[in-house]
Amino acid sequence: MLKQWRVFPVLVLAFLLLAFVYPPSATAEEAGAFSLEQAIRLVKANFDIPQEYTNFTSNYDSYDGRQTWSLHWSAPSDGGSFHADVDARTGEIINMNTWRPAPEPGSSAGSPSVSLEAARQTAEELLNRLAARHVRELQLLPIDDQLIPLNNSGPPTYTFRWQRLVNGISFPADGATVTVRGDDGRVTNYSLNWTEADFPAAMGGITPEKARQVFAEAGMLELQYFLPAPVKPLAAGEKRPVLLVYRLSHPSQGLIDALSGQPLNLGNGAWFDSGGRSEVNLEMARKAAALQDGVPAKLLSPEELKEIEKTAKLISREEAVAAVKKWVDIPTGLTLRSANLYADWQDPEIRTWNLTWSSDSPENGKPGFMSARVNAINGELMGFDLPITSSGNDKEVKLDRQAARRLAEEFLQKVQPQRFKEVRLDENNPSGGAPTVQYFNYRRLVNGIPFSGNGINITVDAVAGRITSYNLNWGNFDFPAATGILDARQAVETFLQNRPLTLSYTRIYRPGSTDGGEIRLVYQPLGNSPFITSNMIDARTGQFLDWEGKPIGRQPRPYRFNDIAGNFAEKEISLLGQAGIFGEYKDAFHPDEKVTVVSLLRAMLMSRYGVWGYHDLKDGEILQRAREEKWLKENLEPGAAVSRELLAKFLIRYLNLERVARIEGIYRVPYRDSSSLNPETLGYAALAWGLGIIKGDGFTFDPAHDITRAEAAAALVRTLQVKQ
Repeated sequence: MLKQWRVFPVLVLAFLLLAFVYPPSATAEEAGAFSLEQAIRLVKANFDIPQEYTNFTSNYDSYDGRQTWSLHWSAPSDGGSFHADVDARTGEIINMNTWRPAPEPGSSAGSPSVSLEAARQTAEELLNRLAARHVRELQLLPIDDQLIPLNNSGPPTYTFRWQRLVNGISFPADGATVTVRGDDGRVTNYSLNWTEADFPAAMGGITPEKARQVFAEAGMLELQYFLPAPVKPLAAGEKRPVLLVYRLSHPSQGLIDALSGQPLNLGNGAWFDSGGRSEVNLEMARKAAALQDGVPAKLLSPEELKEIEKTAKLISREEAVAAVKKWVDIPTGLTLRSANLYADWQDPEIRTWNLTWSSDSPENGKPGFMSARVNAINGELMGFDLPITSSGNDKEVKLDRQAARRLAEEFLQKVQPQRFKEVRLDENNPSGGAPTVQYFNYRRLVNGIPFSGNGINITVDAVAGRITSYNLNWGNFDFPAATGILDARQAVETFLQNRPLTLSYTRIYRPGSTDGGEIRLVYQPLGNSPFITSNMIDARTGQFLDWEGKPIGRQPRPYRFNDIAGNFAEKEISLLGQAGIFGEYKDAFHPDEKVTVVSLLRAMLMSRYGVWGYHDLKDGEILQRAREEKWLKENLEPGAAVSRELLAKFLIRYLNLERVARIEGIYRVPYRDSSSLNPETLGYAALAWGLGIIKGDGFTFDPAHDITRAEAAAALVRTLQVKQ
């Protein structure tokens, strides 16, 4: 989750930056757009979407003269997903990608069963079906030098790329890509980039020799020192190597105008390698949506129909723009660049229009862009942002903080009269910036208690005397009553019991200081344990909470077991404990206790995927994940004991060797009881013995023997050491 949260702002920023450089988009009505229903039918007519992908959502994007339906199907419990983008103006599928969890890491390693030629035929058939009118301008790029990874991270894949030729000249920004799995021949990715534009004639340009001369004389390459990013954590005292390189640093990014013979001017934040979409015969696309190869269109699911119904009730883009203009003056010279309709990531029931405006030729001192958000259900203004045009050195401040606050609150009383009664200004962060810019954070109050997760933020340009940003974050939640909680005194006692005030030195840094900070002697609440680092405790239980609101004591941590000294598996148990595995009893291991099915499977999952995400799963969820991994095929209770026979099966499946183990008539084992072993068990026992995973007592296999936690730990570590 955290990774997703970190990545999301980056993707949003990149998308907004793209929107600023594109020309205004036409309305969906002007383009004769495909409806959401037509888009769904088109995708389902061309691709098989697994029936278990019952979750369905859609987004509508409008930018660069293009309108796009983004359709997303997924399984309810992380069982895979299918995504497709349809150009709502042309009725053309422009992107598709699908993902399924690998049945088992390593299961698809090895030589692909689908040949390169067969995969290419599959890719070409798809391209001819989805982009027939573009094929004559596409050239397949060589695939001979493409690596086909054969590892444990997923199946081998073939990727085919076609580049567009215009007037016989390549246009790298445009083309098509198809990815085909090498194990079953399924297409997992398809994308088409196509630009509708006037291309200059290829006449009267400079020669390649002249371009080479211009490149050299312009100083495109600069000699630099370069510090690579680390690929692994550095050991104590280890330093990353510094490299001496030449780097392309020219403002043109290496582009030379072929007609003028001069480096291309890429100022004002411009960049190259942007793409577009194409037109296609709407009538043909509609027929394809209704009928594919003579087969009636597949029925829409209840979830898809529900999404269509929801979208039909939302306000239009024009109504969203009008909602912004009701409260905010859009600066002159700005043109609407994009209008995107999306579901809120925290609450999919909330739909929002995200609007952006920008100028092709921004003037100094005037806003060059603006963005705004509008609730697509009720037209409520959710936020807007304008650049602060005054510099930090401006001395003519029109508004002091009190005047800026009056301006902000007059605006809130108009745009949010009811919610303004339910917020309180956070005085703990009065400004957050220079006097030229004033920030105001109004926290939401519920039952008189601040709710920092919701509120309103406003920024005032104190020089220009105007509001430059407004953001409303307000959700619908069920708030528990403030009953049965610790009082203030109890909370302090509980907090300091685990983070006692400790006399210590600390360094104080101040803005603008160049003396390295000031050393002060202070008391500060330092934790008794290095694992207690939270600033929050549960108001009812007094437990410290992490950023997910879970008790901090349940976070993964290494274990130094205090009851394994002298045990035959001491080394292996310690290794697993250091990795945060087998921590059911905290710092005690209980080596002679019988290991349970759920304990062993949890340890196996943690050893393969890491402890995060598995340490706090419920027993039933662990068994389900083990079934998904195909390690668990028996009908067992979580607390059941693990026999030696079952241990061998679990670990051989972990190594993806079950198919080999099930071959009968080829195995011999050096056990006295080998003749009594079930023929179905013999292969597992032989492989486990041959790989050094399980030796039994050295004389007999004894398949019914209940495995102890120490024996399970030793066998698991030996399994991890098997070369795959």
